[in-house]
Amino acid sequence: MTDESKKFYGYWIVAAAFIFMMMVVGFVLYGLPQFYPNYIAEFGWRRDQIQLGNTLSKVIVGPIFGFAAGWAIEKLGPRSVMIAGAFFAGVALIGFSMMNSLGQLYLFYFFNALGYLCAGPLPSQVIISNWFSRMRGRMMGIAYVGIGVGGAVIPWLIRWFRDAAGWRGALHFLGIIIFVTLILLSVFVIKRQPSDLGLLPDGDEQKDGAGEQPAPQAIRLAQILSTPAFWLLAAGSVLSISAVGGITQNLPLYLTDITKSNEEARRAVAVYPSIVLFTSIAGRLTMGFLADKFSKKHVMIATFLIIALSIPLLLLAPQYPVFLYVFAVMFGFGLGADYMLIPLMTAECFGLAGLSRILGIIITSDSVGEALMPWAIARIRETTGSYDSGFILLSCVALAGALAIMAIRYRNGVPVSRLSLDNRTNQP
Repeated sequence: MTDESKKFYGYWIVAAAFIFMMMVVGFVLYGLPQFYPNYIAEFGWRRDQIQLGNTLSKVIVGPIFGFAAGWAIEKLGPRSVMIAGAFFAGVALIGFSMMNSLGQLYLFYFFNALGYLCAGPLPSQVIISNWFSRMRGRMMGIAYVGIGVGGAVIPWLIRWFRDAAGWRGALHFLGIIIFVTLILLSVFVIKRQPSDLGLLPDGDEQKDGAGEQPAPQAIRLAQILSTPAFWLLAAGSVLSISAVGGITQNLPLYLTDITKSNEEARRAVAVYPSIVLFTSIAGRLTMGFLADKFSKKHVMIATFLIIALSIPLLLLAPQYPVFLYVFAVMFGFGLGADYMLIPLMTAECFGLAGLSRILGIIITSDSVGEALMPWAIARIRETTGSYDSGFILLSCVALAGALAIMAIRYRNGVPVSRLSLDNRTNQP
């Protein structure tokens, strides 16, 4: 590695993306369910009522603002969008700390969804794709490790903050930390692309005309939407993310159901989600490395199958608690790679031209599924008194996602969609 590559600014971009992922996804997405038992104890709300806040916010925010976020990242640059996201995320957590009604819960979930959309995976995926080409999978994997780190430590941080200042104080403190940290990173670290600093992707040495990267040829969105690969990738992504969301948002409540005392429940709610998120770190690093070496399609299929096979283990946990550990390790490994592989597969199928718009559509679709499925599973639990039917459904949904990805066609190791789009853009 040359001195130039060692100093490559792209690594600072990855570090910033790591922190964004750690806080917006790891702390917030995986941290908020830790407070659900507090809401039930203090307000007497039902599980499906609590989950409805997450559902309504993402169903409304995703379709209305998701496409706009992709457009804004492309036109205005990621920095402005990420600053807005940091503001929304901070407002949401501080608002949760002061709420006293379901209406307020739903209102602040709206701000939370905006924060996730503007400061979550979407802008970080686009920035890393701009800064890296050969090492894209590995760098994306490193950034996504932030989710695992954040999600693994947040149960213990929340437990400590909650013991010291109550659940309201814990939410208030987290909101301030996230707002201040992400604003500073957005202003002082985030850069849109290497050419802004006269650099080339991956830290390659500059030659004649250095820093002048040829812009990807424009591709109309209609061309992308006309390819079967887009719909198969979107379907596979939605199905898998829905299954993951159904588990992660209901896991603390499920653990509360199957434990025998409040103290045992508190321990389980801290331990098992932490194992899931710690294991996800290995999944992100391993699958990110494999995605740079082997077919991203096959890596994605393997990931979805791991998720599908892990979920039924929860059905055995009440009688055989050891299966909780097996589930946590398997599910965590698959979860770690799941979100990360979506932008990698998208770039492989369609290139970088319009990547933010394409990801805006796919992530918007994901957010709707990720919102509806947890509520549906909570509703099944309220209706039947058990999570068993819901977990079987989630396993089948993840399996269907793997089948959708299997149907994406390749020719000579290249997605047919990419060949088709290249032919269209090269036509006079």
